[in-house]
Amino acid sequence: MAINEDTSLSNRHTCVTAATGGGKSQCMYDIIPANGVRAVFWDVDKDHDCLRFTDKRRFLKALNSANKSGKPFRVGWSGDDDQETFLWWCSAVWAVLDGRKDTYVVVEEAADLELGAGKAPLQFGRIIRRGRKYGAILVTCTQRCQEIPKQLLTQSAIVFVGLQAQHDAKYLAKMFPIDPETLPRTEPLQFYRIEKGGGSKVKVTYKHRNKSGQRGRRTRKKVA
Repeated sequence: MAINEDTSLSNRHTCVTAATGGGKSQCMYDIIPANGVRAVFWDVDKDHDCLRFTDKRRFLKALNSANKSGKPFRVGWSGDDDQETFLWWCSAVWAVLDGRKDTYVVVEEAADLELGAGKAPLQFGRIIRRGRKYGAILVTCTQRCQEIPKQLLTQSAIVFVGLQAQHDAKYLAKMFPIDPETLPRTEPLQFYRIEKGGGSKVKVTYKHRNKSGQRGRRTRKKVA
């Protein structure tokens, strides 16, 4: 269970949304430090540089060991991608959160989990609503913004909005100060960065693939 609640910690959750080809993976790389932090990944498409697992027992063992070490770590799940497994992963993440230590909680392609736009399931919802008090910095991304719990958009301190289909642009314009007519024409790697009700345009930097073929800055050992 999460420990050392600290209500003074600010909300640092971030959500990235863009249609395919919009550059959301590159935006994620800009948000998440390459090293020196605690980070746990839901990354079934292997987009991030981390120590990966497809076996639950091995994942839990590695995560608990990394947590107890007191050192920075990057541990990821790249196995089954069904909703039941995701909620199990959320419970595992919740168990290592510590209000004295920042932990990046990274969820790739949230819409693929078919959670819908309603209230998030308990295991995920408590990370969204309560995680910030235990040092969680939730970073999520999705292509389909209307198919994720609305909380991910409304309760994130920062939202990056990139290239969108027209219907998604209109949906987002109801929540954020953006022009729904310009979003479908947004160039790849360009985003509206929305924070505290205001917005600004930013362009993220493209990161080349490394020698292993994985996108990222480094290559780490993969564990099955």
